[in-house]
Amino acid sequence: MKTLTPALAALMLMGTLTPALAADADTDGDGIPDISEPLLHTDPMNPDTDGDGVNDLADGEPVNAPSPITAGGAQATYRIGELLVENNVDPVAHKDAPDHLEVQVFNDGAADLTGYTLFYRFTDNDSGATEAYIVHPGVTIPAGGAARIHLDDGTQMGHLRANPNSIYVTSMAGKHVTATVQAPGMAAVTATVEKDPGGAEQAD
Repeated sequence: MKTLTPALAALMLMGTLTPALAADADTDGDGIPDISEPLLHTDPMNPDTDGDGVNDLADGEPVNAPSPITAGGAQATYRIGELLVENNVDPVAHKDAPDHLEVQVFNDGAADLTGYTLFYRFTDNDSGATEAYIVHPGVTIPAGGAARIHLDDGTQMGHLRANPNSIYVTSMAGKHVTATVQAPGMAAVTATVEKDPGGAEQAD
């Protein structure tokens, strides 16, 4: 989702900034000024917002990664349990947590599950705009157990940083959310969930 290419937006914004501000206002070093990143729905602290390996400035669709998921593969020994995008709960404090993408993965295999890919997509139910992200969580799913992958502000141990300028946050429309997990050589597993209208809510 964007109205300007990243390169054009960066050039326009840099032309309006003082030299000192322009030099200091690109936190992630992707060539796009921080002040321009909300316009592009990109993350000012991540030079490759959608995780596709292409720098945001050079990426024609910086928040729409192509799917890395492949067809076929051995039968998956893992499965998605809960897929949450609202009504999250902090498991430590036992209280409401801010709305965020939370993926519970069960590992029915005999070995720990590592090295897998998470691919997720948001579709705005009003505008039809889409965003798609590739993540390599680094969260180990223990053999015979389960773990949860959290994409939020990334400040807690084991949590990953989500894009703060995503339509998940900025759009008040309902959203269709799809998450797919795939380990090398194995079949992918997918789950979907609907996000109610109203945007991402903060914890009470």
